[in-house]
Amino acid sequence: MRIYLSSLIIAFSLILAGCTSIERLHSPEVTELGQISLKVASSRSDQIFSQQLYRYLNRHQAQDIRYYLTTSISKTKSDSSVSMTLKYNLYDQTKGKILLADTINQSATFGAVSSLYGQDKAATFASERLATQLADKLYLKILAYFNNKENTGE
Repeated sequence: MRIYLSSLIIAFSLILAGCTSIERLHSPEVTELGQISLKVASSRSDQIFSQQLYRYLNRHQAQDIRYYLTTSISKTKSDSSVSMTLKYNLYDQTKGKILLADTINQSATFGAVSSLYGQDKAATFASERLATQLADKLYLKILAYFNNKENTGE
């Protein structure tokens, strides 16, 4: 019984020790994400992209706008695939320079559909998935940029 109890205490202690070593993101470390303004475009893919990105950015406390994020999504479609390219610029208005500028490419395939309606719907759903994935990737790139202390001037 003592062996069982002592092994349980040791296991519980190791679990607690492991939890304390996990590095977490704290709001003070990523306050810049609450200072980003995003220009909303008009196409359906752009709207889905911006809604997903807003969900991520709204997790951070809103502050005075310092950064402007401009994005442009271009899409190409074939009979069984859709490709999207996101071009973005993150501009710091206080420094007067572009902090991040890059492109992200994503593609999705869908099964061959015999009807034109089904093919169009499959392409629409693939485009919506890609727009969400592009927002995910862009958020992670911006988060990684601001988590680097050299970029924030600290």
